[in-house]
Amino acid sequence: MAEVAGLQTVQLAGTPRERGRIHGEALRPLISRGIRRWRGGILASTELDPDDYLDRFLESCDFLPAIERWAPHLLDEVRGIGEGAGIPFRDVYAYQLMDEEWHFRRTLAGEQEGRELDHCSTIAVFGERGAPPLLAQNMDLPKIYDGTQALLHVRHHDTAVESFVFTPAGLLGTTGLNSWGVGICCNTLAQLGHTSRGLPVAFVVRHVLEHRAVVEAERFLRAVPHASGQNYMIGGPSGIVDLECSANKVVPCMYATTRLYHTNHPIANDDQPWRSGDVSSLAPGRGSASTDAPATVLSNSEQRFSFLANALADMSERITVDRAKSILSTCEVPISVARSSKGDGMTLGSLVMQLSSPPLLDLAAGPPAETTYSRWTFS
Repeated sequence: MAEVAGLQTVQLAGTPRERGRIHGEALRPLISRGIRRWRGGILASTELDPDDYLDRFLESCDFLPAIERWAPHLLDEVRGIGEGAGIPFRDVYAYQLMDEEWHFRRTLAGEQEGRELDHCSTIAVFGERGAPPLLAQNMDLPKIYDGTQALLHVRHHDTAVESFVFTPAGLLGTTGLNSWGVGICCNTLAQLGHTSRGLPVAFVVRHVLEHRAVVEAERFLRAVPHASGQNYMIGGPSGIVDLECSANKVVPCMYATTRLYHTNHPIANDDQPWRSGDVSSLAPGRGSASTDAPATVLSNSEQRFSFLANALADMSERITVDRAKSILSTCEVPISVARSSKGDGMTLGSLVMQLSSPPLLDLAAGPPAETTYSRWTFS
């Protein structure tokens, strides 16, 4: 294990259970810190004993059948993480269910369904002047995870694939890039339909990174039942696909030819139990996508969406790695969310992936406006 610019890095190899144990043992202090903060947040926001709360949460859902069908090896890895870190399986399993637990917590608190949650911003560029596709994201998460940032270098025992996975320690992963040049970014879409019997987001992300090509990853995303509303932007040397996934629908969101962007409100998927009306009103150049729109529960997401649209609008400007970093580092609107910002969230990490051969990853383990990027390559 090594530390680079505040980022803990660890190589995971062997069977899924062995990979999990390595993860748990190497990052044990960070995992314990993250879970302790998480449990403290549960107590503060629900006024419930965290053990009672977790029992209620897990009794309310039934994700294990979907996980055992679609990703049983990743469930073994989760068991290994708990064993290596000395964390009970119930806690380390529930810790994986980030988006799913958010939904349960706000439902329990009687908060408004379908409201915007975190503030991730994603961009992609492909098919321009012979350059490799770029896929980039600011991963915004609760501040409780700050200081637990980790980069997992996953080596599979039964295939040649390797993956770089960015994540808070103890989690399977939030986003990443594999050695075949397949990358994935994701944005929470809490407005979309969810189910207590689908495949949770963390398991989807890691499984996508096991595929050799975008077409294979897209086929997987269309086949699985999705537990939570999520936009998945997946890319590879052949191009980029953007899918808004919910419990009842998987809808392509290809609203541009070679430049894509997404934040935290649906553009194409109308599986929205808490909203009526045409979702196309939130598409580029339409109504409330403008930063001049009246404030709504989605105003933060809409402002970021409009900023990204404007930043990518000039087709005569080549979007290089440095330009992508500049876009993600802006504080003009809350693209790069500082540690000192109001509220519970921040940009936990920023990634720019070159989907080339070989693929390259530039990663800042914190808000890019205040954190240096480091470059990672597969050996």
